[in-house]
Amino acid sequence: MIVKFVVDPTMFGEAHRERAAEFAAVSSDGKAQGCLHHRFVAGEDHVLAVDEWESVEAFQNFFANQTEIPGLMQAAGVSAPPEVSVYQSLNSADSF
Repeated sequence: MIVKFVVDPTMFGEAHRERAAEFAAVSSDGKAQGCLHHRFVAGEDHVLAVDEWESVEAFQNFFANQTEIPGLMQAAGVSAPPEVSVYQSLNSADSF
């Protein structure tokens, strides 16, 4: 899953530092619900959450019902609804 947040990466980073415990709680909740890998990456005017989940349904349930995410997005200055893209991992000889 890739979730795109329209936000100034600097503001996002500040919110992440100031509310680290809340971000960690969301991460723990995600792990408990089937998230295998999670990382934030920044672009010029956005931040992406790049996740690997056990299933699309597990992600959808988590994201729809996680109560702390909206407050964290607001604190970070996210200016539009998140854009979710779903991708399937391909097994290939050059994967690592």
